[in-house]
Amino acid sequence: MRRAFDKLLTDAGESNKKATAEVEEILRKTFANEGGALPATLERFLGDKGELALFTKDLFDENRRDSALGKLNTILGTYFDGDASKLAHLLDPTREASPLSGFRAEIAKRFDDVLLKIVELDASQKAAKGERKKGTAKGADFESRVIAEYTELLRATNDEIEGTGGVTGAVPDSKKGDAVITINGRDASASVLRIVVEVKDKAMTGPAIEKELAEARENRKAEIALMVFSEAAAPAGAAPFTISRHGVYCVVDPEAPDIAILEAGYRLARISALIRAKSEGSGADLSAVKDAIDALRDRIGTVQQIKTTLTAIDTTTIKARGELDALRTAIVTEIDRIEEQVRASTTAAQGR
Repeated sequence: MRRAFDKLLTDAGESNKKATAEVEEILRKTFANEGGALPATLERFLGDKGELALFTKDLFDENRRDSALGKLNTILGTYFDGDASKLAHLLDPTREASPLSGFRAEIAKRFDDVLLKIVELDASQKAAKGERKKGTAKGADFESRVIAEYTELLRATNDEIEGTGGVTGAVPDSKKGDAVITINGRDASASVLRIVVEVKDKAMTGPAIEKELAEARENRKAEIALMVFSEAAAPAGAAPFTISRHGVYCVVDPEAPDIAILEAGYRLARISALIRAKSEGSGADLSAVKDAIDALRDRIGTVQQIKTTLTAIDTTTIKARGELDALRTAIVTEIDRIEEQVRASTTAAQGR
């Protein structure tokens, strides 16, 4: 029995050795670095010179036109490379097949439309300028010019002017009164008086003028009215200025208003407003004021004669301009004298 078991153990040991040797041989043949089947297979497919390396080299060799990379380069070149590419053709607005061709045509058309509108606008502006002397545009320009001159003139005073031509006044639905000069408008401690200004470039009858000024005074709650006429619209005998029971008239060139006349008209209107507010019914003797105003009219008339001389005779320009400056100074002096006479007459009347 013992011998049988010993033999069995011996046979089993030999079988295990034999099996182990066979397994080692199989593993060596399969996985050995030298001569193994698996390393050889991997090297054949995945090695530096294996089938995969050769395949990928052929696939991505940019120098070969039949490689994937070469074909991709060819395709990309067709679409993107140079002026002959499809993208260049698509982005060329001069080609009818390009999507930008329609956009270019639309932009060109819009530029042509804008240019046409600019030409039309320029033509309309020139036409409006040509019609300015006989249309309402001239009146609007004349009014704006007069208000601008008075705005500059009053800048250094306590008085101020406001354009009111588009503003409804105290009378319902009435816009009479192109502007209002507020005497002492910048001095909160002084009493406030108003001069309503009307600018006219169209001729009116005497009754129409009186009605216009009366309505303007009422609408703007003014003590006095100042009507500035263009030379073509002025009533006979009104130039360069005059005073009536309805207000002060002054006459200027609508294209180039004489500042001396505008200032004289404003200051006379201011004097008249102060007289009406402070001296009316007090018995103040204002006859001297009338004499001074007549003298002032003569001075202004001389100024206009010299202006005509300046326009017609170039050789006497320097001398005439000197005389003109002297007369303008004299005009201001005359107005100062009028104001002084008004103050003196008012003071004397109040003392009685």
